[in-house]
Amino acid sequence: MEDVKLLKSIPLFKGFSTTELLNVNMVAKTRFYEKGEVIVKEKAKGDGIYIIKKGQVRVVKVDSFGDEHILAYLGKGEYFGEISLVDQAPRSASVIAEQDTECLVIKHTDFQNLILGDKEIERKFYKSFSLVLCERLRIANENLTFNQEITRLIHELGKK
Repeated sequence: MEDVKLLKSIPLFKGFSTTELLNVNMVAKTRFYEKGEVIVKEKAKGDGIYIIKKGQVRVVKVDSFGDEHILAYLGKGEYFGEISLVDQAPRSASVIAEQDTECLVIKHTDFQNLILGDKEIERKFYKSFSLVLCERLRIANENLTFNQEITRLIHELGKK
Protein backbone atom coordinates (compact mmCIF):
# COMPACT_ATOMS: atom_id res chain seq x y z
CA MET A 1 0.00 0.00 0.00
CA GLU A 2 3.03 2.26 0.52
CA ASP A 3 3.74 2.15 -3.23
CA VAL A 4 0.13 3.10 -3.99
CA LYS A 5 0.49 6.10 -1.68
CA LEU A 6 3.67 7.06 -3.55
CA LEU A 7 1.92 6.75 -6.93
CA LYS A 8 -0.93 8.92 -5.66
CA SER A 9 1.58 11.72 -4.93
CA ILE A 10 2.81 11.77 -8.55
CA PRO A 11 1.09 14.41 -10.76
CA LEU A 12 0.83 11.92 -13.65
CA PHE A 13 -1.52 9.77 -11.58
CA LYS A 14 -3.63 12.64 -10.24
CA GLY A 15 -7.30 11.76 -10.13
CA PHE A 16 -6.73 8.00 -10.20
CA SER A 17 -8.91 5.93 -7.88
CA THR A 18 -7.30 3.57 -5.38
CA THR A 19 -8.31 0.63 -7.59
CA GLU A 20 -6.70 2.24 -10.64
CA LEU A 21 -3.53 2.97 -8.64
CA LEU A 22 -3.46 -0.67 -7.51
CA ASN A 23 -3.64 -1.68 -11.19
CA VAL A 24 -0.74 0.65 -12.04
CA ASN A 25 1.20 -0.70 -9.06
CA MET A 26 0.73 -4.25 -10.36
CA VAL A 27 2.92 -3.44 -13.39
CA ALA A 28 5.54 -1.61 -11.29
CA LYS A 29 8.74 -3.22 -10.04
CA THR A 30 11.05 -2.11 -7.24
CA ARG A 31 14.69 -1.70 -8.30
CA PHE A 32 17.76 -0.96 -6.19
CA TYR A 33 20.76 1.09 -7.35
CA GLU A 34 24.07 1.51 -5.57
CA LYS A 35 25.73 4.89 -5.06
CA GLY A 36 27.43 5.91 -8.31
CA GLU A 37 25.43 3.50 -10.47
CA VAL A 38 24.08 4.88 -13.75
CA ILE A 39 20.33 4.34 -13.71
CA VAL A 40 19.58 5.94 -17.06
CA LYS A 41 22.15 6.77 -19.75
CA GLU A 42 21.81 9.81 -21.99
CA LYS A 43 20.83 8.88 -25.56
CA ALA A 44 19.78 5.35 -24.56
CA LYS A 45 16.29 4.26 -25.60
CA GLY A 46 13.67 5.39 -23.08
CA ASP A 47 12.11 2.44 -21.31
CA GLY A 48 9.88 3.77 -18.52
CA ILE A 49 9.33 6.00 -15.52
CA TYR A 50 11.40 5.81 -12.34
CA ILE A 51 9.82 7.01 -9.09
CA ILE A 52 12.26 7.47 -6.22
CA LYS A 53 11.17 5.60 -3.09
CA LYS A 54 14.38 6.17 -1.16
CA GLY A 55 17.72 7.85 -1.85
CA GLN A 56 18.83 10.61 -4.20
CA VAL A 57 19.89 10.87 -7.83
CA ARG A 58 21.54 13.53 -9.95
CA VAL A 59 20.43 14.31 -13.48
CA VAL A 60 23.34 15.25 -15.76
CA LYS A 61 24.16 16.14 -19.35
CA VAL A 62 27.60 15.91 -20.87
CA ASP A 63 28.60 18.71 -23.24
CA SER A 64 30.65 18.39 -26.44
CA PHE A 65 33.85 18.89 -24.39
CA GLY A 66 32.99 15.94 -22.14
CA ASP A 67 32.16 18.13 -19.14
CA GLU A 68 29.29 16.98 -16.92
CA HIS A 69 26.61 19.55 -16.10
CA ILE A 70 24.22 18.83 -13.25
CA LEU A 71 20.65 19.66 -14.21
CA ALA A 72 18.96 18.58 -11.00
CA TYR A 73 19.05 16.52 -7.86
CA LEU A 74 15.95 14.42 -7.22
CA GLY A 75 14.89 12.67 -4.03
CA LYS A 76 12.10 10.67 -2.44
CA GLY A 77 8.75 11.14 -4.18
CA GLU A 78 10.26 12.68 -7.31
CA TYR A 79 10.43 10.96 -10.67
CA PHE A 80 12.15 10.92 -14.05
CA GLY A 81 11.69 9.23 -17.42
CA GLU A 82 7.94 9.83 -17.57
CA ILE A 83 7.91 10.81 -21.25
CA SER A 84 9.06 7.31 -22.16
CA LEU A 85 5.72 5.99 -20.94
CA VAL A 86 4.38 7.58 -24.14
CA ASP A 87 7.31 7.27 -26.53
CA GLN A 88 10.64 5.50 -26.41
CA ALA A 89 12.78 8.34 -27.73
CA PRO A 90 16.41 8.51 -26.59
CA ARG A 91 16.99 9.82 -23.06
CA SER A 92 17.82 13.53 -22.89
CA ALA A 93 20.11 13.16 -19.85
CA SER A 94 21.80 10.58 -17.65
CA VAL A 95 20.63 9.82 -14.12
CA ILE A 96 23.13 8.61 -11.53
CA ALA A 97 22.49 7.38 -7.99
CA GLU A 98 23.99 9.91 -5.54
CA GLN A 99 23.47 7.42 -2.73
CA ASP A 100 21.96 3.95 -2.49
CA THR A 101 18.59 4.45 -4.14
CA GLU A 102 15.37 2.49 -4.43
CA CYS A 103 12.98 3.22 -7.31
CA LEU A 104 9.55 2.07 -8.35
CA VAL A 105 9.93 1.41 -12.08
CA ILE A 106 7.10 1.19 -14.60
CA LYS A 107 8.26 -0.01 -18.00
CA HIS A 108 6.83 1.45 -21.20
CA THR A 109 5.54 -1.87 -22.56
CA ASP A 110 3.87 -2.85 -19.29
CA PHE A 111 2.18 0.53 -18.97
CA GLN A 112 1.00 0.53 -22.59
CA ASN A 113 -0.52 -2.94 -22.09
CA LEU A 114 -2.27 -1.68 -18.95
CA ILE A 115 -3.85 1.36 -20.62
CA LEU A 116 -4.87 -0.65 -23.68
CA GLY A 117 -6.98 -2.75 -21.33
CA ASP A 118 -8.40 0.12 -19.29
CA LYS A 119 -9.68 3.15 -21.18
CA GLU A 120 -10.42 5.10 -17.98
CA ILE A 121 -6.80 4.80 -16.81
CA GLU A 122 -5.69 5.78 -20.32
CA ARG A 123 -7.94 8.87 -20.34
CA LYS A 124 -6.87 10.01 -16.88
CA PHE A 125 -3.20 9.43 -17.60
CA TYR A 126 -3.16 11.40 -20.85
CA LYS A 127 -5.09 14.25 -19.26
CA SER A 128 -2.57 14.46 -16.39
CA PHE A 129 0.35 14.00 -18.79
CA SER A 130 -0.90 16.92 -20.90
CA LEU A 131 -1.21 19.16 -17.84
CA VAL A 132 2.33 18.29 -16.69
CA LEU A 133 3.73 19.03 -20.16
CA CYS A 134 1.81 22.32 -20.35
CA GLU A 135 3.31 23.44 -17.03
CA ARG A 136 6.80 22.50 -18.19
CA LEU A 137 6.28 24.38 -21.45
CA ARG A 138 5.21 27.49 -19.53
CA ILE A 139 8.34 27.29 -17.38
CA ALA A 140 10.56 26.72 -20.43
CA ASN A 141 9.00 29.75 -22.14
CA GLU A 142 9.61 31.91 -19.07
CA ASN A 143 13.22 30.74 -18.90
CA LEU A 144 13.71 31.39 -22.60
CA THR A 145 12.31 34.91 -22.30
CA PHE A 146 14.54 35.58 -19.28
CA ASN A 147 17.62 34.25 -21.08
CA GLN A 148 16.85 36.35 -24.16
CA GLU A 149 16.57 39.45 -21.98
CA ILE A 150 19.92 38.68 -20.29
CA THR A 151 21.54 38.16 -23.71
CA ARG A 152 20.12 41.48 -24.94
CA LEU A 153 21.44 43.32 -21.86
CA ILE A 154 24.89 41.76 -22.21
CA HIS A 155 24.94 42.72 -25.88
CA GLU A 156 23.98 46.33 -25.02
CA LEU A 157 26.64 46.52 -22.30
CA GLY A 158 29.19 45.25 -24.80
CA LYS A 159 28.42 48.18 -27.11
CA LYS A 160 29.29 50.74 -24.42
